[in-house]
Amino acid sequence: MARETCVLNTRRALCSSIGINAILFTVLLVLQYVQYDIKKDDDNSMQSVTEQFSATDQSKNYYSDLSVSNDTICVDCRYLGKNISAEETLYNRISISKNGSQMCCLEDKSLASLVRKVLKIGDGEKPIDKDSFSWWRERPNSAHLYLKDLYRTQLHWTATEETGSAFSNLSIVDQNKLVIEKTGHYFVYAAVVFDFRTVTKVPQVYYNITGFLPVISRFTFVLMGKYGGSPFSEKRHTGYLCGISEFYKGHQISVSVNDHSFIDNTPYANFFGIFKL
Repeated sequence: MARETCVLNTRRALCSSIGINAILFTVLLVLQYVQYDIKKDDDNSMQSVTEQFSATDQSKNYYSDLSVSNDTICVDCRYLGKNISAEETLYNRISISKNGSQMCCLEDKSLASLVRKVLKIGDGEKPIDKDSFSWWRERPNSAHLYLKDLYRTQLHWTATEETGSAFSNLSIVDQNKLVIEKTGHYFVYAAVVFDFRTVTKVPQVYYNITGFLPVISRFTFVLMGKYGGSPFSEKRHTGYLCGISEFYKGHQISVSVNDHSFIDNTPYANFFGIFKL
């Protein structure tokens, strides 16, 4: 019986996690933008990702690894290999740009508008229709936060920003802890961007998702990650944690990092979220 319950919970988790792929896709675009310091191409060198776009979309903005039109987002996806097909991914199609880059494209007008807003593309961009993300914001027992600031040993998160993608249907304590209101299994995730370009050797850093249950004064490490300490460590790194865990009513969930001095606090780069399965 326990095994069947575990299998059922796992299947539910896999199905439910698909629901956050769209918004995490947008955030990952921002991380890619930050990580590679992409620069806007010269107007004379702007090329269409596909001939289909050039015939239908007149207002485009291009970066070296990113293209955003009115209703389509394309990212450089050469890392997937040449033999990958769109059917094997969550993208609508995979195309080759005129400069030879393999681009994976997702057709979604709301997400394209969100990306344009986050990357500040187009001064005349209309305000984002936050109602288009109501399916995301109105989920019970869930939250998606962005890093607001760093205070001593704490990371302060916010559920308020102009794109409308941040929200919380859970109580937030001390700006850094999400309080569970209903016992159950949850999918929890967090991303922290590190920038070590100011030092010669990349030190080892630890980042964790932790839980504290006040009623029994119990502290646990839910998920743990570490990076650095090697001469081959890259100077920029995104630490990403995600997993499924059972939390009880009153559980306080938070993200901790042992050294805040290397956190890149670029808007939207760092995020922390949870939802009940």
